[in-house]
Amino acid sequence: MEYVTYEFTANAQLWPRSLNTYIGGTTNNIYLVVSNLGTPSGQGLDFINGYAFLERFYSVFDTANKQVGFATTPYTTATTN
Repeated sequence: MEYVTYEFTANAQLWPRSLNTYIGGTTNNIYLVVSNLGTPSGQGLDFINGYAFLERFYSVFDTANKQVGFATTPYTTATTN
């Protein structure tokens, strides 16, 4: 099994500014959307791939084999939000 480290640009970790008003925010503000899943790590669901992540990586979920795969896209290292 091969392990690869993926890094985000700073803007890849932010809620898209163009959608700020949809969550009741101000147009040019910066928002992070974070919430506790309610279970200790290692006991069920540990994280959810969010909107910004899914925009910047191809994601494949192989539930039959309990595997997940990722690959970069042309937007993976974009510095825009």
